[in-house]
Formats: sequence, C-alpha cells, structure tokens
Amino acid sequence: MKPEIVRALPEHITAVADRVRPADRVELYLASCEEPAVTLRRSLESSTLAWTGLIDGVPVCMFGVVPGTILGDVGHPWMVGTDQLDRYPFVFLRRCKGCVLEMQAAYSTLQNYVYQENTRALQWLIWLGFSVTIPGEPMGPFGAPFCRFEMRRKG
Repeated sequence: MKPEIVRALPEHITAVADRVRPADRVELYLASCEEPAVTLRRSLESSTLAWTGLIDGVPVCMFGVVPGTILGDVGHPWMVGTDQLDRYPFVFLRRCKGCVLEMQAAYSTLQNYVYQENTRALQWLIWLGFSVTIPGEPMGPFGAPFCRFEMRRKG
C-alpha cells in the first residue's frame, strides 16, 4: 500500500465522485441537493488550496479550502471521502495535519459546517484540532442539523 497526498486535479473528481462514502453523499445532498461530482468540481475550482489522497495511485478523498471572500482572512475547509478512505483512516489523518497547517498559513480562521450525523467527518475534524459546536443548527433546503467547526491560527 502506497499512500500519498498530492495536489488535486480535475481528473481526480470522477474517481472520488463514483465511490463517495454514504455519509458524505447524504451530507452533500442535504446541504445543496447536488451530485458529488458537481460539488467536487465547484469546490476544486473555488479552492485556493486542494489535495487528493491516493492509495496506490487511486483517489480515495479530495479536500481543500475555499476563501470566504476575496479580501477576507477566513477559509472554508471541505473534504469528500470514498468508501476506501475508511479502510485507511489513520494513514491520511497523520498526513492531513500538514495540509491544515498550510491552510492556516493562508487564512487566520478556518470554519465551515458538517452534517451532525457524519460521525467520521466529525471525528476527523476533532482529531485535527477543530472545535465543533454540537448540536448542529438547521441548514440547507431540508433544515438538517449541521455543526459549525472552526480553527483559529495561534499567535
């Protein structure tokens, strides 16, 4: 097994979108009613930083950060994983910390929302050091509970 984190490319979208883990698929739908490929393409195009996690050259997740505003210092992190990501969670958890540090170098505050029932994503965020507000607040077209997560640059 050869794990890698590389800069995200549009060519990675289909591989991730075709195998999105169920909790991420539900979250994407509840947030925007979009198909995973649409959300991934929009997120990648809007991101200032974005990566793809690979196992033996096969994409298992994509993640990045979208600026809140053109002149702002707030970034909105995002991540979409495949069913294969859950087979190797710690391999990517350790490698993601460096990417979060790169996000923090670009933005003093990282914040976004995660579906309250997406327990894997919540665990990942907490492990990375984000503060998470539980319970969530109603969001999206269905008023599903989404938890705010945030990290502020120290110093």
